[in-house]
Order: sequence, then C-alpha cells, then structure tokens
Amino acid sequence: MILMVLTSVFVVAVALERTLMMARGFLALRAVESRVLAPLRQGKLVEARQGCKAVGGPIGQVFVVGLDRALGKVQGDSGMAMSREQRRTVAAFKAWLWILGTTGALMPFVGLLGTVVGVMGSFRAIGESGQGGFAVVSSGISQALIATAVGLFVALEAVVLFNFLQNLAGGIARGLAYAADECLELIRLRAVAAVTPEGSGRAGSTAE
Repeated sequence: MILMVLTSVFVVAVALERTLMMARGFLALRAVESRVLAPLRQGKLVEARQGCKAVGGPIGQVFVVGLDRALGKVQGDSGMAMSREQRRTVAAFKAWLWILGTTGALMPFVGLLGTVVGVMGSFRAIGESGQGGFAVVSSGISQALIATAVGLFVALEAVVLFNFLQNLAGGIARGLAYAADECLELIRLRAVAAVTPEGSGRAGSTAE
C-alpha cells in the first residue's frame, strides 16, 4: 500500500516537471517566430542567429546549428544538422514519459496482487480458526479491496497524465518541425539568391 502511494506521488512529480518543461518549450516556439523567423524573412541571418540566444534551451539549439552552418561558422549541411537536433530535442521533451506509461500498465496488476494476498489471508484465517463467517474474512477482504482501489487509481492517474503529456510533446514536435522547415527554406532561398547576379546585389545591400 505504501509503495503504491509513493508511486502516485512520484508520478505526479514527474508529470509536473514535464509539464513545466513543455510550457517553456511552447514559449520558446513563440520566441522563434519573432526572434528567428522574422529576421530570416528579411534575409538577416546574423540577426536571426543572435535571436537564437533569446530563444535558448534545446529549441533554440535547433536553429543555432542550422544558422551556424549557413553562416559558415561550422562546416556541414544545415538541413541535416537541424533534423538531427530536432530528433534530439523531441526525445528530451519525451524523456521520463515511459515511467508514466509503465506505471499505468503495471499498477492494476499490483492492485490485483494485493487482492490475491488479502484473499489468501482470509482463507488462512478460516483455516486457523476452523470456522468461517463474515467476521473472520472481513479484515482480509477489506484490505484486498483497498489495495485494488488504490492500484486502479494510480493506474488511471498515470494513464491520464501520460496521454496529456504525449499530446503536449506532439504539439511541440509539430510546431518545431514547421518552424525548422521554414527556417531551412529561407536559408536555402538566400543561398540561391546569393549565387545569382541579381541576388548578389540584394545580398550585399542586406549585409550593409
């Protein structure tokens, strides 16, 4: 019983920590729009790179790796680097969610185990007393039912929180993918414009 109560507290603690992290993730995605994408739409890569500092965290790092390669600070392909960093970032947001899923799957069986133990205790009491009746079995049965109820409650709690956080993580993953796709598109458009005669003039005026 104590183990199940402690598990419930741990599940809530994990859910709160993940919720706070994902809330910061949604705020970071908002900052990406104004601090990174808005300058990129004007062809200002350096300003967009500086805006990544304001975004910060793992989401800001997705755009840092792409812009660093676009600006020539780091060798490599911006698209591949951003894709790799996206996967790492989404995995970071989903970390520890497996605990909630596992708890939701296991707790009903833990409660059932408590039921079995309680019923076994009741039968043992009948064997020791040599007589049956409600007075003999009521204690063991009540403990069994309480264990079952607690196990089911913890399982329901874990499953609801798991689905809620999975939905939040999915929203962050989609928002990050859309923003990263637009960032990469703007980087490549600027690269194409820079190698054309007309684009060279525009790129030079923008740099000035």
